[in-house]
Amino acid sequence: MYYEDMVFTKEDIEVLVFENSEFFSCTFRGITFDKISFNGTTLENCTFKSCQLTSSTFCDAKFIDLNFENSELISINLSHINQFIIEVAFHNSYLKYCDLSKLDLQKTDLSNSTFKECLFFETNLSQASFNNSDLEGTSFDKCNLEKADFKGAVNYRINPLTNRIKGGKFSLPDLVGLVRDFDIKIV
Repeated sequence: MYYEDMVFTKEDIEVLVFENSEFFSCTFRGITFDKISFNGTTLENCTFKSCQLTSSTFCDAKFIDLNFENSELISINLSHINQFIIEVAFHNSYLKYCDLSKLDLQKTDLSNSTFKECLFFETNLSQASFNNSDLEGTSFDKCNLEKADFKGAVNYRINPLTNRIKGGKFSLPDLVGLVRDFDIKIV
């Protein structure tokens, strides 16, 4: 199915076909997506506003200029999306138990959001912005965080021995998140 320049609300959820569909310049408002398959779907120039996505799948989905605003993503594995082009942003959103491993999220805006117990493994986050985000329990392992911006971010735990952080921007007092794994005391 192909959808263009449309605004969808919770009343539309029952009639939409998501798997292997194309959405261009569409907005999804206030919709709960529970275990919906977006496999093979293209989402281009689309926005999810105040939506909740739980345990939905995105295998080989294409994210091109996709925005999540004031939305919740819970138990979502994004590591299987199409890797050719990834343009996605999260604004004032809440992500919990999400896997964002092995993605190229260079220059991605991840600001003013909560990433709770999420996983970034071998993810390219160079020049990404985590401004004012809460990263409680989130794991960064073997990531490229060069020139990433963590100003105002809280609760992060990043081991500089297993992640590349050259040129990264961090602010006090949460800078301590870079040395937590070293079992040292800061006085």
